[in-house]
Amino acid sequence: MAVAKSKVKRYYIQGSVVPFEEDMTHEFKGHRNFAIEELPIWAREKKNEGATRKPVSGNLAAFLNTGKGGTVYLGITDDGDVLGLKLTHYQKDHIIGNMHDLFSRYKPRVPPHRYTVKFVPVINKASSPQDILRQCSYNSSESTEVLNRERPHVYRSDKYCWCDKDAVAQYNTGLIPSDYVIEVCVKPWDSRDVRNTDGIGSLVHINPIYENEEGFIYMRRQASIVKYSMNEVAQLSRQQMKEACEAEMLRLKEEISQRKLLKAS
Repeated sequence: MAVAKSKVKRYYIQGSVVPFEEDMTHEFKGHRNFAIEELPIWAREKKNEGATRKPVSGNLAAFLNTGKGGTVYLGITDDGDVLGLKLTHYQKDHIIGNMHDLFSRYKPRVPPHRYTVKFVPVINKASSPQDILRQCSYNSSESTEVLNRERPHVYRSDKYCWCDKDAVAQYNTGLIPSDYVIEVCVKPWDSRDVRNTDGIGSLVHINPIYENEEGFIYMRRQASIVKYSMNEVAQLSRQQMKEACEAEMLRLKEEISQRKLLKAS
């Protein structure tokens, strides 16, 4: 079993295989390059079209645009193998800030209530129950300094941020950070949520369509993402609006019929 539970929190077992595959709502990534600017130069060069490393932003945009949401698991390979990513608390702060920065660049801007970021511990399979409990209960913020946590982080760059350099320095002195799987969850569109003010249509209020930081529109198709043109987006929106309106009209007719029956009785 790849994902297990303790009394404290969930955890992954290093080297195991997760009990689910990539599909409409699950995506695995072995890196944490969120935006296009964070990719290594070799992955961004046009001549290297076969580069397999892609920014996470495309997958997040696709989960938003399907309206069904989904989760990207950073630290799990395409085959579902749990590797984990070593992270200090400063690097966790960086990732959360990076997510806010990335979604602020989408059009329209993605509000914070539409997504969550979780750091799930990765445990060695030989760990004892006591070790598992200790690692799952570990609060990495206890080993941080307040002034450092207030330092600004560097986003939108493939260069190391100060927090990454600090992690390397700690590693060189024998302080090895814990491993985590980062779960970035995009929540499904909920037209009834009063915070969702950017929906399409006044009657049915379907999910908005987002452009990522590159200005591209992605849709989720099974276990992959597809780039859509504006014409394709317009056609899709019309179809979604039609289906949503038909469903709403059917609901209203049923509600009227029920009220007539109640009134007659």
